[in-house]
Amino acid sequence: MIDVVDADVLVLGAGGAGLCAALHVAAAAPALSVAVVVKGLLGRAGCTRMVQGGYNAVLTEPDSLEAHLLDTLSGGGFINDQELVWTLVTEAPGRVLELESRYGCLFDRTPAGRIHQKPFAGQSHDRTIHKGDLTGIEIMNRLAEQTLARPSIRAF
Repeated sequence: MIDVVDADVLVLGAGGAGLCAALHVAAAAPALSVAVVVKGLLGRAGCTRMVQGGYNAVLTEPDSLEAHLLDTLSGGGFINDQELVWTLVTEAPGRVLELESRYGCLFDRTPAGRIHQKPFAGQSHDRTIHKGDLTGIEIMNRLAEQTLARPSIRAF
């Protein structure tokens, strides 16, 4: 006997991107049913959970989107898809704020209360947002909690 599941949207993979996709669908169209297929345990699968260093995003000057673009292209030996890298660089600040304000991720802060950024992995500026060295675990735990809190999303 094979179980059949009806869903309006199917998300394959439950790493950070998959769970964000499911959460975006649930927010944009709450009446739709979303099925997330995960090869392991929800919140414990995917590459995002293994992130230790942090998440790179331009938040303050003197850093710039152009510097982030050049650092990322250089890190990729200039064989990266430049349009894709530009999308990554320009979307990153918004994703950080979304992770924090919408999904409850708690990133490390400076004494002044701003998100702390540190130098990391070939970056020319302090650009890496982090939660100690458990950034990926923080992101995945919060995304999994938010996913489980929405009845329109089911994980398989």
